[in-house]
Amino acid sequence: MGTVAELKIVGNDGPTPAYCDGVADGQSARAEGSSLSLYLQVGIDDYAKGFRAGFFGQMGLATSLQTR
Repeated sequence: MGTVAELKIVGNDGPTPAYCDGVADGQSARAEGSSLSLYLQVGIDDYAKGFRAGFFGQMGLATSLQTR
């Protein structure tokens, strides 16, 4: 037959620090009643994605964020 190789999933290490910072800032901005800038509305980097998740309350990674 052949040897069994271990499967390693690449790039699934959890949220980045920039994403976590964005979530915290997004939650704060929502609490203050701030509006989103154009960058935060359409940005595709981790910070902007995290900001939108925190701002709109879409916390799919809430348990992962608490462990960091």
